[in-house]
Amino acid sequence: MHAVSVVLALLASITYGAADFLGGMMGRRIPTTMVVLWSQSIGLMLSVLAALLFADDHVELADFAWGAVAGATGTVGLYFLYQGLAQGRMAVVSPVAALVGALFPLSIGLALGERPIPLEWIGIALALPAIWLVAAVGKIEGPNGLVYGVIAGFGFGSFFAAIAQTEEGSGFWPLVGARVTQVLVLAIMARRQRLGLPPPGTRLAVATVGAADMLANVFVLLAFRSGLMTLVAVLTSLYPAVTVLLAVWILSEPIGPRQKAGLVLALVAVALIAV
Repeated sequence: MHAVSVVLALLASITYGAADFLGGMMGRRIPTTMVVLWSQSIGLMLSVLAALLFADDHVELADFAWGAVAGATGTVGLYFLYQGLAQGRMAVVSPVAALVGALFPLSIGLALGERPIPLEWIGIALALPAIWLVAAVGKIEGPNGLVYGVIAGFGFGSFFAAIAQTEEGSGFWPLVGARVTQVLVLAIMARRQRLGLPPPGTRLAVATVGAADMLANVFVLLAFRSGLMTLVAVLTSLYPAVTVLLAVWILSEPIGPRQKAGLVLALVAVALIAV
């Protein structure tokens, strides 16, 4: 795999994981819809700024449309992820969402004719259980939350697959399309829930979530344009490892043997894919 796409995919994974950690922390203080709406609104402004600052050769309507599809499916993913987590199904929802989010674009890439080399296949084979092990929290028992996790995973995976279809000449305008769609959908949800601005003391953190998520989207878009969808999607989907490590470092949360094994597998997988 091209070294540039590996670095970009890993940067996307790191920033996604950091954004999720901070977003989760904010979700404990204010409604989730409020966090997502205003963070994505910040992301929309930054995406427009990036699209204007960095010149593009040409922007086709199809590129903007693919971005809109990515935004819609990404919103579905977030909604079902948080719905599942709100019902206390984290042990099932998180790992299923992360795993399906990697498998779906992986399948699309293979269907489109991408063929990783043998070492990369070994890396994929190790990365998929690593995603599950790192994201799984607590004791997993029964099918509760499985539907939420699968739908969330398809939403995230569809976001990756859709954004990967955009042309390099379109610059960052597909991300503008994605953010416009997300903000519109979330604004409707917020209006129905009668939500306003985030309260003072949370606004900087919410803005930081939006900036980090937008930066991650920039990294993943550039990664897809320089590497295989199959491999970029898998590497990017290792983001739960970053969230776990931040929770251990900042919140002093314990890390179990299953997560330690997942982190080791993730490191080996990255090394094999990056060769």
